[in-house]
Amino acid sequence: MTHADLPSRIREAIKEPHGKVNHLNTARIPLCLPPEARTPLLYTLGLLRYAEIYLGLEKVWLAEIGDPIHWIQGTSDNMDPNTSGRERIQTVLRLLYLPELLRTKRFEADFLALQSLDPNISSLGAGKVTAGSQFRQYIEEDLPTKPHLLVAYIWIMYQALFNGGRFIRMQLLKAGPEFWGLSARSMNTAALPVPLSFWHVDEEEVIKASFRSRLNMADKLLTETEREEIIQEAVEILRRCELITLQLDADVHVEMLA
Repeated sequence: MTHADLPSRIREAIKEPHGKVNHLNTARIPLCLPPEARTPLLYTLGLLRYAEIYLGLEKVWLAEIGDPIHWIQGTSDNMDPNTSGRERIQTVLRLLYLPELLRTKRFEADFLALQSLDPNISSLGAGKVTAGSQFRQYIEEDLPTKPHLLVAYIWIMYQALFNGGRFIRMQLLKAGPEFWGLSARSMNTAALPVPLSFWHVDEEEVIKASFRSRLNMADKLLTETEREEIIQEAVEILRRCELITLQLDADVHVEMLA
């Protein structure tokens, strides 16, 4: 029997919950844009909650792999599956590192720009415990004890950026440059500027192919127990994403009634 690679196993495991979350989020994007919305407030609220996952993930990931300047040239030379413990998992996480993937700085730049478009954006999330902030806390506090689980987050969250990002970009661009505080000239679909830079990946097709190839290489360094735990965590990620969206529904409803 042919051994299914880890990406295929994750994809099969999350098929149902991913479909549910995708349906929920796809249906809500138009509600954040004209003519339903006059400012990017609701868009920013949703981005803020989901960005918590990327912010937590990237903080823990970079802490695990260390400063890339010290090791990035030698990663492919350290592919011994018999290397034990944390060093082996560190090699896995270093293999998956592509600086083009990281979203933290892009989110920070986008959020800063969005604040100038609606005065209410500045106070979003201030001191509030949400499904997103709780998820980030879990990532930052629990995942360092099982760093191989980061593989699930890296694969799920950046694949979402590749696969869903193109559709989301198309929807956001339909709002027109004025909605985003941009001129028609600055609305470059090939390299989205702030406040939409979160959705742009430099050399996307090249990075996407490299990302998939790297996960297949990393898969060979994992034990079967680690693979199973990664797959289970992938399902948990989608469950928590559903909670984030449902809580957004409740929060927006309360806001509209206030």
